[in-house]
Amino acid sequence: MLSHFGRILRQKEASISMGAPEEATKKKPTSGHISEQLEEDISTFPHMEVSHLYFLLQVATTSHAALADAEVAAAKTKLLGLIAEHHMAPFYERVAAEFHWPVDTALLATMKYFHPPQQTQHNEDELTKLDGQLADAEANLGDIEVLEAHLGRARLYSLIGDKDKVLEAFHTALAKPTSVNQKIIIQLHIIRVGLFFSDLPLVETHIKKARVLIDEGGDWDRRNRLKVYEGCYLLMARDFKKASSLFQVFVGLHAHVNRDKYLALHSRYIYRELRILAYAQFLEAYR
Repeated sequence: MLSHFGRILRQKEASISMGAPEEATKKKPTSGHISEQLEEDISTFPHMEVSHLYFLLQVATTSHAALADAEVAAAKTKLLGLIAEHHMAPFYERVAAEFHWPVDTALLATMKYFHPPQQTQHNEDELTKLDGQLADAEANLGDIEVLEAHLGRARLYSLIGDKDKVLEAFHTALAKPTSVNQKIIIQLHIIRVGLFFSDLPLVETHIKKARVLIDEGGDWDRRNRLKVYEGCYLLMARDFKKASSLFQVFVGLHAHVNRDKYLALHSRYIYRELRILAYAQFLEAYR
């Protein structure tokens, strides 16, 4: 049941995480709304496939892991490929320290000092440019341009997997004049960052905030996105009944639950509860 459930979640994640161009945000004239390109980017970063591969490698270090050596090697290779592709230097340093990998200094230097996709611009230069846009917006432009400048920084930090910096950028943006819809966009992205890093307290806090804002004026797309994120959170928090009601899905369960990011921690609980239910159903015939 729940293994396929996990695959559906990842498909849902993919539907809101793939296909976002990674070029530097091009600000266009706005009238009370952030640019569509910027909104699309901050709603699809960080890439959840990276988070899933990271989780598989964490699973491989536990006693209940059912991953073959070849699967572990494939997950590591793919993860490093995605990290390099998106120039995720802060995230690379994080996982290298956690898994005690020798740091590839050449790869790290490439990720730190070049920004995709042009391969010609230093990350530091990109941040300097964003700082310049912010200073210009604060001095000469309006609230929406100031907000876009802050979100541009959040976009970059989200793409490269710098958790502390992206949260700092979003909290700074929330302190600026923002509409309900802009607040919803920010809250949804903070939830996404929390799911990426499996930070359940962060996710729970901002789900509550997003729910209040969406009740004030969220559209259909953002309501559905919140349901997906909340369903992922509920699976990780072991509230399977409520998660099922959100996803409206009923599917089969098998041993691959141990490889699912949202369910692996609860695999013994799931099997125990299912055995109890099955045995109760069996005894029902003798009443």
